[in-house]
Amino acid sequence: MVCPRLKVFERKHPKIQRVAELAQLIDNYLTPHAFVKEELNYNHEDRARILQCLVKRVCTIVDEAKTVEEEEEVLKQWAIRSKPQDYQKLNITGFSYASFQYLRMLFGVQTAKPDRHIIRFLFELLGRDVSPPEARCLLEEASKREGLPVRDVDRFIWDLRAGGQRDTETDLTDCSEFWTPICKGELGELFAGKPESINKKGWMNEGWLGKTVHCDIEMWMRVTNRACYIQLYFYGENPSKSGNEVMALFSQSGYDCKNTDTSTDTRVKFSVLNKGKNDRDDWPEMRKKLVAMGTDIYNKIKESDL
Repeated sequence: MVCPRLKVFERKHPKIQRVAELAQLIDNYLTPHAFVKEELNYNHEDRARILQCLVKRVCTIVDEAKTVEEEEEVLKQWAIRSKPQDYQKLNITGFSYASFQYLRMLFGVQTAKPDRHIIRFLFELLGRDVSPPEARCLLEEASKREGLPVRDVDRFIWDLRAGGQRDTETDLTDCSEFWTPICKGELGELFAGKPESINKKGWMNEGWLGKTVHCDIEMWMRVTNRACYIQLYFYGENPSKSGNEVMALFSQSGYDCKNTDTSTDTRVKFSVLNKGKNDRDDWPEMRKKLVAMGTDIYNKIKESDL
């Protein structure tokens, strides 16, 4: 769930390298929830609040380290010095012991995060309940005894209990039920096939299906609960110029086309239908219109001088 969203975010915001820049981007939105929905394609208001609180706290940690220049080293040293019980000092409602441990792991500490998968694994192994602090201690001690990095042991258990198995026969496990007919080529070849790697500038998850038009323009078909549309993202040296040229190219097309730029992105949105995931009976119509309009937009841009 996390990695695809993270890679897309990095692709959209390559200039964000410091936590303060992330905090500023979040502040540009009306609410943290709006940021999470737009930038991470994730709808969870409480976790959006937790994210904003955590980002602000990390900014404070960096700001307080006046004598250290490298942000990464500041956070690594903070994580090493911190104790598991220090999660309470952050005073972030909903940010648990396990979450704090995972944060420390991300900053390079050799420790474990006693989440529900780890707890359940130890319960089945020992035949008794274990608390999160005890689970962490057990993993750290067992890993030390066996000469294994505890982070690797933690990841192994997580993969074993939560990672699941991929459908290697179809390679369509990243498709939602809505997108599967399109990926199978039932509506044409342009959007058919296995989703591309993010390194090839294409990405798909439950709500999005992406297609690279060329190196500086990406097309994303989007389905929300109540609507579906196509959105173009522009990159390169002058994304605003490219966006304006596309708007001009489709000015006589009859499409509902408008500029939806944000403070960090240059975008053009093509509305398709006021129907979405909730309108299951209309999915065939939605797929046909998305693919037809997407194919037309793709071909016209390819044939133009953009």
